[in-house]
Amino acid sequence: MWTAPRPELTALDIFDTCAQGIADAAKKTRLDGIREQIEQAENDFDARAATTELHLVVEADTVAGANGTVTAKEMEQLYDRHLARQKSRGREMYDKIMMAAVHGQCPFCGHLPVSTLDHSLPKTRHPALALTPLNLIPCCKDCNHNKGTSGPNSTETQFLHAYYDDLTADRWLYGAIVEGSPPGAAFHVVPPEEWTEATSARVRRHFNKLKLARLYASQAGRQIQNIRRSLSNIYDAAGADAVSADLLERSLSCADVSLNSWEGAFYEAASHSDWFCNGGFRA
Repeated sequence: MWTAPRPELTALDIFDTCAQGIADAAKKTRLDGIREQIEQAENDFDARAATTELHLVVEADTVAGANGTVTAKEMEQLYDRHLARQKSRGREMYDKIMMAAVHGQCPFCGHLPVSTLDHSLPKTRHPALALTPLNLIPCCKDCNHNKGTSGPNSTETQFLHAYYDDLTADRWLYGAIVEGSPPGAAFHVVPPEEWTEATSARVRRHFNKLKLARLYASQAGRQIQNIRRSLSNIYDAAGADAVSADLLERSLSCADVSLNSWEGAFYEAASHSDWFCNGGFRA
């Protein structure tokens, strides 16, 4: 899980831009009447997210304003047609949020490229937050799909949020070499002892829900093939200890960038595997 910079845009920045594209005068009047509710929903989200209480944000299927009610479907259409759609008047804002991800990589998995925005709280159940930048997280399509559209019902089920949850200083991802032909790697979560039970549960749920073990294992299998030649050269020249030292150095280099990258966890596990370092990588 990586962090991402909070968007500088406000909910009203996006809402007002998207609402300008509405030609229906009556609908436009109803939208103008919920500006206060949109701003209040943003402030409430910010306060709840900062204290890991997003599960307490009340669900709704409408937004009631001074000039009438706006339905969840209408807010979804505002997002889909006037923010997310290519060449829409709000697309520049959409792209600005999406491109803020570090190195253009999904903060949910820390590996695949960002290609969409995820609603932290689903727009179908929280229409007032459909256009709120703090509720929109850049991510890859796989993570967006695997996360689904269900919202949290407790602290433990609140998904990690790239703008509010910073776990980058704590080590929690570990790997293990899977002996066989071809060799592979497996990944798992080991929460630090100082974490609360809720944080540990959230990270495990995040890891499992997004199927990160499978993603990382697939990438590690390919990486073993990529480094087989260089490891063979090291092994033939200097033996298993030299292979272990090389792999450990690779893991330390990865840790300088991210303590919880799958690459770092893989290289560390490989460096500690006598089987792998003694030629198992050739299997």
